[in-house]
Amino acid sequence: MKNLLFSAALAAALLGHAATATAQKAESKRPVYAEIGVGVNKTLYFGDTRAKLNQALGGSSKPGTGNNILAGFYVAPTAWRGLGVGARISGSFGAPVAGDFGDDYIFNYYNLALAAKYYVLSRQFGRGLYVRGSAGFGQMTTKRFDEEANFYRHQYALGTSLMGGIGYTVPLKGFSLGLETEFESASRSGTVDGLGDTTFRSGQVGVNVILGF
Repeated sequence: MKNLLFSAALAAALLGHAATATAQKAESKRPVYAEIGVGVNKTLYFGDTRAKLNQALGGSSKPGTGNNILAGFYVAPTAWRGLGVGARISGSFGAPVAGDFGDDYIFNYYNLALAAKYYVLSRQFGRGLYVRGSAGFGQMTTKRFDEEANFYRHQYALGTSLMGGIGYTVPLKGFSLGLETEFESASRSGTVDGLGDTTFRSGQVGVNVILGF
């Protein structure tokens, strides 16, 4: 009888130790979450950017609308209580906008950034309300063209961008679905003929639908 009680106690102790080890292992695991998304945006020109583009391209247009595409990943251990840190690449592709002289303009840009996302209420990554921020590096391309006249002119610039967003994620079976609004402010430099190095300040406001897994 004593041996039976001792064996039962030993088994219980071993099971308890195994459960604790398993819990500790799960706690120390660093799960990685990925996301892809698409959206729409409104381009913004800050300061005298429109005038500088006019000097660079020989014409001007008002900022237009476009589409966003993005992909990213976040490392989000349970112990971080809703915080994820990772990287994000995004691009914005503008629709043609009519210019002042009957020509068209397209404004495109992309950036690769370090990013952080924090679920402020649930404290559980991938569930509920979140805020997101990112800082990165990328390129801007503006194109002025008139296909009938076979006229094309480009302006390139490289620099940094800051982005912030607020969104909401709904967890589903095997994946999640989210909706977010975002704002971007960027400063990119390029060489303009006759002017030398010039800084273009631009950004966007946008809405994205994001699939997470």
